[in-house]
Amino acid sequence: MRQYGGDFFRYIPIRPRDVAWGLYVTGAGCSSLPPGTTYPPAVHPDMYDFTWDRGRKLPEYQIVYITRGGGDFESAATGAVEIKAGTLFMLFPDVWHRYRCSLKTGWDEWWVGFAGETMDRLVEAGFFSPPYAVLHPGRHDSLIGPFRQLLGDVRQAQSGFPQRLAADVMRLLGAIQETASLAPPEIHMAGPHEVSPLEDRLVAEALRIIWGESGEPLNVTGLANRLPVTRRSLERRFHDRLGRTVLEEIIRCRVERAARLLRDTDLPIRAVAGMAGFPSADNMGRAFRRERGMSPRDFRKSARTAHASTSPTTTPKNNQGNKD
Repeated sequence: MRQYGGDFFRYIPIRPRDVAWGLYVTGAGCSSLPPGTTYPPAVHPDMYDFTWDRGRKLPEYQIVYITRGGGDFESAATGAVEIKAGTLFMLFPDVWHRYRCSLKTGWDEWWVGFAGETMDRLVEAGFFSPPYAVLHPGRHDSLIGPFRQLLGDVRQAQSGFPQRLAADVMRLLGAIQETASLAPPEIHMAGPHEVSPLEDRLVAEALRIIWGESGEPLNVTGLANRLPVTRRSLERRFHDRLGRTVLEEIIRCRVERAARLLRDTDLPIRAVAGMAGFPSADNMGRAFRRERGMSPRDFRKSARTAHASTSPTTTPKNNQGNKD
């Protein structure tokens, strides 16, 4: 265990019995880093070490929640993302990433590292995904509470310690689902989710369905029937709140999903169209030209060229790196 200032962290030895439980915590902590702090602090084990220039890969999952300040995050799956207070990001095994707090602001962070078959199954089922690793739920007690409980259990290390920590992580994952709905980051970063349930519960629920089920067949009439509300009423309230039609939002979502698949996978254009919810590759092509000004094929080529020119020339050959 190590404490410095008012901060705390601990790395936890793992036994075979802990692995058999299906979910186990490898470490957890919280830090308040003032402006001018060089990141990451040199207080963590070598296997978690990294620098901004080379980044790192980890053999485990991590959740990092920033409640004050800001900085930068980048991963092979998300690209570069600005971090602000209220941002939560997840790290996935074998996915290259790097992050740092701003020298101007520093930041307050809560973090936990964990692994196990239970989390692997949640990822396989699509509840969590590397391309959608960055969320902007804001500062919520429903997220801070599970972190406080987790760190309290880490400090006490009472009977049933590893299993208690696993339960704390599941509670945190559930809070993430509830608070941010694990919708694609465009909902929080690019504008489609600017309506809260308090402003218009109907429109907020429509957005949740559109962005949460973007790969499924969906049309305006079917969406209205699910809410339920008349199509005319949905269209009117949607346009009043967002200034665009429901169909425009559905297409916008499909294009965003297709763009990520084109950039991050080698799937054929036709397969990308189907997974993004388009009825055909031709339909996707027309939407892409309208939204992005280029064909899906040209977008893939451009995105990969840009990514290759900005990526580090080397990455670690092992999965060793630092959390903070």
